[in-house]
Amino acid sequence: MRMMRSGVLAAMTTGLLMAGLAGGASAQSPSPAAMTGGLDGTDWLLSAVGTSPVASGVNANLVFVSGDAGGFAGCNSFFASYTSDGVSTLTFGDIATTLKTCDDATNTFEASYLAALATVATYKETASGLDMADATGTTVLSYAATAPATVEGPWIVTNYNNGKGGVESVSADFAPSVAFGPDGTVEGFGGCNNFSGGYSVNGAAIAIGPLMSTMKSCGDTIDAQETAYLTALQTATTWAVTTGTLDLRDAGGAQQVEASSAIGH
Repeated sequence: MRMMRSGVLAAMTTGLLMAGLAGGASAQSPSPAAMTGGLDGTDWLLSAVGTSPVASGVNANLVFVSGDAGGFAGCNSFFASYTSDGVSTLTFGDIATTLKTCDDATNTFEASYLAALATVATYKETASGLDMADATGTTVLSYAATAPATVEGPWIVTNYNNGKGGVESVSADFAPSVAFGPDGTVEGFGGCNNFSGGYSVNGAAIAIGPLMSTMKSCGDTIDAQETAYLTALQTATTWAVTTGTLDLRDAGGAQQVEASSAIGH
């Protein structure tokens, strides 16, 4: 595996991953490989490495575009060429990554994902997505189809605006979520209380609220985080979905909420 400076890798992959990794609400679920004549133009969300399910919120993925592949491995972005007969065989070239360092668990997961990619020899579609196997026929990676570019569905919140000019990652003891229904209703968990309300979408614009919640108290820290999160939701005016990640921002472009699709996790 080759390691590359972030700027170099970004330049190499800008065209490759424009649809699957860049911002905006244009990501699409992959068409079946049999219908596209192969994997080109498809986008997949990693669901298991070998027999080990991917932890909720990791959002590691794989995008195929014009004979090249790339994606997010859990901590770093990666890039590789690939060859396939468009039916069942698949091999990846040298894998290049950016150089970010994360916590030990994330680094270990990423290493296992990239190591498995290097052993891939075949692929096949399944009822739930895509499986890749090594030369012995052992399944080494399993993927689900990337969630469509829509705000609808359940989301696990990963970052929220703290109302103090910054965006914070969700802590281990604060686990907010949100789900947007097709009927214009929104509900979720604020970290302490359940909440519900309405929302509307018009193109890339979104309006959320007013929201009502139960009245439980969970201590000053969690209560303050929940208040900031619910305020951030109702402050959002635009939305975008890219490779299973929801990005909600205000009119000035400041991020209010980031969340990972709960589909497949």
